[in-house]
Amino acid sequence: MLDSFEKESRLHERRLARQRQMRLMEEAASGLPLRDDDDRDDEADEMEYEMPPPNFVEDVDSEDDVPSMYSGTNNNNNNITSNAGDDDDNTNDNLWSSSTNKALDDSKLKFVMGDTATNHDETASYSSWTERQRREHDESRRLIMLASRRVSSSAGRGTLEMEFRDGEQRRRYNRCPVWVMLHRKFICSFCLIASLVVMGALIAQTRKNSYYDGADWPANPAAEGGSGGNGITGGSYAVDESMEHSTSESTHSPQDSTDSNNVDSNSNINNNDNSNGNNDNNETDAIKFERIKDRLLEHQISHASALEDPASPQYKALQWLVRDDPRQLDVPSVDDVEAGLTGEQVDDEEALFQRYALAVFWFQTTDAEIVNGGDGRGGPFRGDDEGEKELTLQEIRWRESTNWMTEKGFCLCGLRYDDDFYVAILNLTDNNIHGVVPREVYMAFTKMKALDISLNELGGSIRREIGALTDLQDLYLQSNQFTGAIPTTIGELVNLYNVNISDNNIGGTLPTQIGMLSKLRDASMFKNRIEGKIPVEIGYMTELLALYLDSNRLTGQIPTSIGQLTSLLDLRLRANKLTGTLPTELGVLTNLETLYLDTNSGITGKIPTELGNLAKATEIQLYQNNLTGPLPSELGLLNGLIFLYLGQFWVSTLSSPTLAFGFVELIVFLGSSFAMLPPNINDNFSPDSNELTGSIPEEWGGMRNLEQLFLSGNNLRGKIPETIRGMEALQYFRASDNQFSGTIPTDMGKMLKMEFLYMEENDFDGVIPSELGELHKLQLLHLDGNNFSGQMPSEICRLKTNFFLVHLSAANNDEGFSCACCTNQ
Repeated sequence: MLDSFEKESRLHERRLARQRQMRLMEEAASGLPLRDDDDRDDEADEMEYEMPPPNFVEDVDSEDDVPSMYSGTNNNNNNITSNAGDDDDNTNDNLWSSSTNKALDDSKLKFVMGDTATNHDETASYSSWTERQRREHDESRRLIMLASRRVSSSAGRGTLEMEFRDGEQRRRYNRCPVWVMLHRKFICSFCLIASLVVMGALIAQTRKNSYYDGADWPANPAAEGGSGGNGITGGSYAVDESMEHSTSESTHSPQDSTDSNNVDSNSNINNNDNSNGNNDNNETDAIKFERIKDRLLEHQISHASALEDPASPQYKALQWLVRDDPRQLDVPSVDDVEAGLTGEQVDDEEALFQRYALAVFWFQTTDAEIVNGGDGRGGPFRGDDEGEKELTLQEIRWRESTNWMTEKGFCLCGLRYDDDFYVAILNLTDNNIHGVVPREVYMAFTKMKALDISLNELGGSIRREIGALTDLQDLYLQSNQFTGAIPTTIGELVNLYNVNISDNNIGGTLPTQIGMLSKLRDASMFKNRIEGKIPVEIGYMTELLALYLDSNRLTGQIPTSIGQLTSLLDLRLRANKLTGTLPTELGVLTNLETLYLDTNSGITGKIPTELGNLAKATEIQLYQNNLTGPLPSELGLLNGLIFLYLGQFWVSTLSSPTLAFGFVELIVFLGSSFAMLPPNINDNFSPDSNELTGSIPEEWGGMRNLEQLFLSGNNLRGKIPETIRGMEALQYFRASDNQFSGTIPTDMGKMLKMEFLYMEENDFDGVIPSELGELHKLQLLHLDGNNFSGQMPSEICRLKTNFFLVHLSAANNDEGFSCACCTNQ
């Protein structure tokens, strides 16, 4: 029973040994590394049987007919021994994947070489093997030597084989040269840098190809500060020509140059790629150009003729919007609110229109060719000198254009937005802007609240499209060179509060539609060439606070409807050609503070007594008209009046040196009244004067705040009333060139603020009162051309030495009169 069991056990061991041998030979033949015993033990465990020890002894008594590769016998039960301890020491040395040529496992090598002594007690001879055993042994040895040479050859070439275990699965990696592994960091860095360089070159080429072939696009306004006529030339947006050019280039395919060298072939391929890219970009931009153009025409922002003219600012602005604008705005998919456009999309469309309008305004005013292009294209106003030279780019450069038309917004220097991001304020005042204001500014900014382009050099007419600014509240166009008439569409600005178009060359008549501006508070239209009558519809502007129509060419009578402007504070109609009498309705304007009706030689009649109702009046100017009649005593009720001008600012003897000084002093004091003085200063000045008669009413003494009283050049007569001392604030009193008589009131010595006293060319007589010597602030005293007698009081002469009196004149009086201290006797 025991012998049978031992035989079966030995047979089983020999089968395992043979299987082991076959695996060894397969691994050697395939070039795989030989595994150690631990690896084989693991594999044996998976096969559900225990791997025997590496040393085996063949049972000579075995009846199994299977030939053995082992020699020698061992009948002891302890023949099956384990060399596990030795294997543990050599586990890491049996790896065939090492870069060095290590020795094979001793047991394997002995078996292959014919040394079958697996124990120290037994030996066997090669000659005792059977023929079959020798063949198996020789084949195994050949395979092992082949594997050894393969490993040695691999190690000699300096290559590495790497083997890793991932669970129970082995992964074999491709071989790579040793120098690659040693310099792998440098190689990776070089590859990364090369990739970045190639990507940068491709991006640059793509941006370059994005422009049209041969197109000259306008520069970025913020960067260049104006194109100066070098913007877009004719055909710069010639889509058909550029497409034909690109298509003709793209017809050359790489196959047409098969006989050329590789360099030429690659060059042709690249050229074709660029041409195709240009063609695609051109087609895309052409579609966008037409899309935006159609939307602009649909909303009547621009005319079709302007958008089709390559030299127009509209065409250049649209090109810039399509290609160079950093914002790259585009129209939404639908075009109105009724079609389902949301609030955000409406904002996008409005932003597109506004940005386009600002670009048009830029090219309109910074392109020297356009600015000098004449009225047909909105050239500047050239004045009366037709030979004026054309403006240069430097002369028309804006003073301030910070962030104008950049990605930061429209313009940070002069734009403000409302809560919905509509442009609310466009302020470009005093910015050296030439040219004209294009219609797009009026058509695109429908939500604008204030437009201020004053103090520039803008010309042309005020366009009728201004009526589109229905939300406009403030309009400032003063101090430019606008011409033409005020458009009737101004009546559509129903929300307008302030309008200032003064100091221009605007002509024509005042449109009757101006009466529709019911909210208007300030209307400044002075210093223009406006003609015709003041329309009666002006009375409908009941909220008006200030009306400035002075220094124009208005004719006719002041309409009585002006009495409806009960809120009026300042009324100036001076320096026109108005005729007729002063309407009594002026007395209804109880809030009026300033009234300028002077320098209208056609105004006749009396001064209305109703002017005494102007209790808040501080300044009344009625000089240089043809008024007649007495001075109304009701004016004495105006105790808040400061300036009352009923006579000339000059006299016929002004050319004399003695009077010239006083005239200069008067100009210096009045300052803002410069425009009211002689012909060399004001073209509307006329030597005509009022013909007021009578005397100075005693009631006028109640004007205690009056500082300036001008009565020169009339036909006033009688004595100076004693009540004049009530004018305690009076500083300038001009009563010259009248027919006053009697003596000078001694109470005038109590008017201590008096500085200038003109009483020449009258019929005063008697002695000059010494009380005038109390006027220590007196700077000028003219008493020429009267009938004074005696001599100049010493108290007055001391004013020259001790105080401020500079000019004292008393010539052409009685022969017995003497003045030792007079400047001119």
